[in-house]
Amino acid sequence: MRDFHLPGRSAVFATNGMVATSHPLAAATAIDILKAGGNAADAAIAAAVLLGICEPQMTGIGGDMFALIQKDPTANVVALNGSGRAPVAANAAALRDAGHGTVPLHSVDAVTIPGAIDGFCTLAKDFGALPLKDTLAPAIHYARAGVPVAPKVAFDWAQNTQALQGSARDKYLTAGAAPKIGQLFAAPGQAEVLERVASEGRDGFYTGAVAEDMQASLRAAGGCHSLEDFAATKSTYGTPLRASYKGIEMLEHPA
Repeated sequence: MRDFHLPGRSAVFATNGMVATSHPLAAATAIDILKAGGNAADAAIAAAVLLGICEPQMTGIGGDMFALIQKDPTANVVALNGSGRAPVAANAAALRDAGHGTVPLHSVDAVTIPGAIDGFCTLAKDFGALPLKDTLAPAIHYARAGVPVAPKVAFDWAQNTQALQGSARDKYLTAGAAPKIGQLFAAPGQAEVLERVASEGRDGFYTGAVAEDMQASLRAAGGCHSLEDFAATKSTYGTPLRASYKGIEMLEHPA
């Protein structure tokens, strides 16, 4: 037992389920998914996608996803890797010839093909209990209705305004400034994208209008990303790394 006279957190106990996220709205949404008959995979998808609206400076559907999941107590834990891959035409030698020792962090060359959506769709298909449209419904709703910007989110946002480029400055800044604490942030464009995914699955993101729009924007910025790169994006399963710490078996994603 911890010393209650010192700062800290007590252990949490529950009998039917538990959710831990970095934003209360995402946690509450995941609990609602569990109450609606969803399982841990459904709850994780709902929370993770919604976090892209609650904390857009941290995560989003244009990024990656990783999961450690066990289907039931008798099954092995598997590692799902939904990370983005570099486009096929990416050329390390060209970057070195241009004088770069590493990939420039804020350049188009640092942009991989987003792997998160395929990862979420794979997780839903292989492990989920609810239709994907039900799992994505909360994020679609809040992307349109908006979410009040939390204090830490506002702080982070303000620290990173210079990193935003192109049309992202119009969508994530107001008059060139980050939103203030409590200000509503909405992303109707993301709601439309998620609706396509809800109805068409991963193809709603990696083929057709959504993929064409992403590819055109990346090409305009000097990227070598192709529609074939988007269509070929596929998450993969692997085996977690294992270690023992003070008698407790620890599992870590290998990616």
